[in-house]
Amino acid sequence: MFDLGAGSIGAVNVVTSDKGGLSNDQIADMLATKLIYISNEAPEPIRLQAEAFRDRVRNLAQHYIELARKEERASICDKVREAGQLELAKAIGRL
Repeated sequence: MFDLGAGSIGAVNVVTSDKGGLSNDQIADMLATKLIYISNEAPEPIRLQAEAFRDRVRNLAQHYIELARKEERASICDKVREAGQLELAKAIGRL
């Protein structure tokens, strides 16, 4: 927690990556953690149920993040192909 004199802002999470942007896993983890807060003081059965739900949300988010990235690459390939850059479009398609 950060003490601002007049109040606090809570915990701060930082996620970094090396040699590129954030991975699908990192983004899905960030989303699930932000959407579903689980108190350390929650009774164990409730905490376990909440953790299981957060895992399901995380997996669903990861699926759609992967799909969105795939569709975005397909759209980029189409635009590059329309511009006459066939080899570049093939290279992007292989990513």
